[in-house]
Amino acid sequence: MTATLMDPAKLERTFVGPEATLRTAIAQIDAGAIEIALVVDRGRRLLGTVSDGDVRRALLAGATLDEPIGSIVHHDPIAADADTDDATLLRLMTEHSVDQIPLVRDGCVVDIAFLRDLVRATGETTQSTGNPIVLMAGGAGTRLRPLTEHTPKPMLPVGDRPLLETVLGQVSDAGFSRVLIAVNFHAEVIEEHFGDGSRFGVDIAYLHESAPLGSAGALRLAAAELDRPFIVMNADLLTNVKLSALMRFHREEHNVITVGVRQYALDLPYGVVEMSDARVRGLREKPRLSFFVNAGLYAVDPAAISLAASLPERFDMTDLVDAALAAHTRVGGFPVREYWLDVGHLADYDRAHHDHATHFSLPA
Repeated sequence: MTATLMDPAKLERTFVGPEATLRTAIAQIDAGAIEIALVVDRGRRLLGTVSDGDVRRALLAGATLDEPIGSIVHHDPIAADADTDDATLLRLMTEHSVDQIPLVRDGCVVDIAFLRDLVRATGETTQSTGNPIVLMAGGAGTRLRPLTEHTPKPMLPVGDRPLLETVLGQVSDAGFSRVLIAVNFHAEVIEEHFGDGSRFGVDIAYLHESAPLGSAGALRLAAAELDRPFIVMNADLLTNVKLSALMRFHREEHNVITVGVRQYALDLPYGVVEMSDARVRGLREKPRLSFFVNAGLYAVDPAAISLAASLPERFDMTDLVDAALAAHTRVGGFPVREYWLDVGHLADYDRAHHDHATHFSLPA
């Protein structure tokens, strides 16, 4: 092995026991920051793996955070001997479409090899980092007036920098570099601040809307650039969702569109009476209803753009999703379990200021 391996303390944070709950697995996946938890016994013997995608699929299926992980563990994980050479590890990762492989000695985990390090060490190339991000920043932000009279909503300060700067930081940290920003209302403010994106670790191109095109109409302006799966995200969305996990989930599920969804619970203050015709069939006292709501971010296959041919010049992502459903293509959901805030109203903006230091402050 010539590639840089994992810090031992960080490696320890990826371990979970076979009796762990989904809650514990999520905590370890986040602590290790490699989109996977390793299931081991007390002697570090590798028993299986649980990926970020496995956890999100369980949540979509209705699992609770306190359920054991047993049903979602991969008991025959892709692993390699600790002395395996880089070329072989790279081949294994390519064949099995994984970004990391646990390294074992006598069956016990001693380290993890990462695709990004192997690519650097061997000089090989990969397509995994070239997926574009489309940020929708053309809206007038009318619900935040008077703050947005002369300032685009994504340029409102949150914490120590404009909201859009925080979003671009998340994009860059997730390993994405190609960014297309759809602009209209006071576009010059955004372009003057961010320029070509080099100061922020990304490569920015701008999609100029001559008139408001909705939350997806600008995709037509970028059709030639969107030659591989891409992410669409509202530029006023404050979230630390793992964009790389969204893209991986999209690919694993073979979706044409993957909609970021967030669980929303509503406590009814009244007892619900279940009726059929004129008869009472049951009573539920003040039930809690749970829904998945649209989180304002999407992973999209290039094939979806052709579905927009039947849509008007101005259309939203929800219209594109409806077109995909009407065409009987595969549309999936990606549960957002991380911090998420749609900065749509003044109360949301106040909360964004309060939350920013906790979730998004730059390291000292």
